[in-house]
Amino acid sequence: MPQTESNTYRIIALDDHPMVIEGISHILATLDGVSHQGTTNAKEMMALLTRGQCFDLFILDLELPDADGFEAIKRIREKCPDAGILIYTMHEEPWIIARLASLDIQGVVSKSRPVSRLLEAIRAIREGDTFFDGHFMQLLSHYAADNDQVASGASPAFTLSDREQEVLRCIARGLTTEQIAATLYISKNTVGTYRRRLMTKFGAHNVAQLIGKARAYIDN
Repeated sequence: MPQTESNTYRIIALDDHPMVIEGISHILATLDGVSHQGTTNAKEMMALLTRGQCFDLFILDLELPDADGFEAIKRIREKCPDAGILIYTMHEEPWIIARLASLDIQGVVSKSRPVSRLLEAIRAIREGDTFFDGHFMQLLSHYAADNDQVASGASPAFTLSDREQEVLRCIARGLTTEQIAATLYISKNTVGTYRRRLMTKFGAHNVAQLIGKARAYIDN
């Protein structure tokens, strides 16, 4: 069971494949200040929620043998409104992508991506940011372009975190990566990560486009 110290970041992972749970557990074991547990049984996680047990982050697949993934998300949000929810799945069907984008979740990572992306997502959410993998964002953008009824701009996947907004304002001012890093007291690599994420969210193909879109976004 997870530790209960207030300074411990508590994570639970749910996937019906034991090898996936083992892999996630191996990743989580490398993080400081984290307690974790994994389960292949959705009913076990639901029982914890019923008993009032919340975690800081829930990592779950959508395809579960004993529960509907979307219902699990709904139940988590009802019982643990402040928890982070990270979806780790192979599903890339357009209707699933669109449905995920409408939910109150903090991130999506495809299982087809390198495992380093999962670690990056966990770290981002732990720091209070969101993490929607670039592959997911591309799929969502394509779906939104083909479906007028999809208001992609209102999707949580397109919502900017506080840090993303800070970086965006710096970009709008024309600051270089090095200047942004010095201004926000973060590394140049971190600035690069946020820049790439913003380019994906705004559909910018180069830095010049991103600067223009950033200024338009801020002016609005």
